[in-house]
Amino acid sequence: MNPTPAFQQQQRQFLNYLRQPQAALLPAGFVPERMAVYVDLLYNKFDESLTACFPVIYSILSKDDWRALLLDFIAKHRCLTPYYRQIPDEFVQYLQQERQPTNDRAFLAELAHFEWIELQLSIAESEPVTRKQLSDTELLTNIPVFAPVMQLLHYQWPVQDIGPNFLPNEPPETATHILGFRDSEDQVQFVTLNPATAKLILLLNNGLTGQQALQAMSGGDLSDAQFLELTHFGQCILTDLHSQGAIIDVRLV
Repeated sequence: MNPTPAFQQQQRQFLNYLRQPQAALLPAGFVPERMAVYVDLLYNKFDESLTACFPVIYSILSKDDWRALLLDFIAKHRCLTPYYRQIPDEFVQYLQQERQPTNDRAFLAELAHFEWIELQLSIAESEPVTRKQLSDTELLTNIPVFAPVMQLLHYQWPVQDIGPNFLPNEPPETATHILGFRDSEDQVQFVTLNPATAKLILLLNNGLTGQQALQAMSGGDLSDAQFLELTHFGQCILTDLHSQGAIIDVRLV
């Protein structure tokens, strides 16, 4: 087995020191003051990217806690991409799968995912879309077409409300459902949903008409009066989703 060339050994020592300057040995041929410049450059680059993508997390952590979080990420996560713009993707993965139990807020990973989704929706490639004017009847009797850039999100925590003035210690009894999409003006929108509306959207995305989705939700156990009430509820939801730009068109059955 051939020994590792000396220059590669020095490269590894250099990178190890950048990742963990407090624990790694100083690479041969470097002085602490010069290495500190490289360490700061690396940290500042990560800080610049992650502060921009996760402003809520940045706002609820102290400066020391934020720095400690980033240093732990740099030290322990092995990035699988060389692209600077994908650092937030790696950060979400680290929080979801690798972060060791600490004194972190229990909602931290979900909040990071929610903030990251906004970036993903904003940069997703898609043809320009136009929202057509649709009647209530068209929305109900045809298959609604949603904005092409869309995510139906489910969280344990009320991530959309978390901020410096709201830091919950316990998740609510009901899960949080959010529809994220990019509208015809290329603006990212988030709509908080109740469980029934989230289920309705899921059924509509499976190719059902508004009426078919409502029938599936009813399970066929409702009286005529109850189904009429459910239909009115569904029609209001479809109209609201259309007015907000989530539904842009319909497909004929």
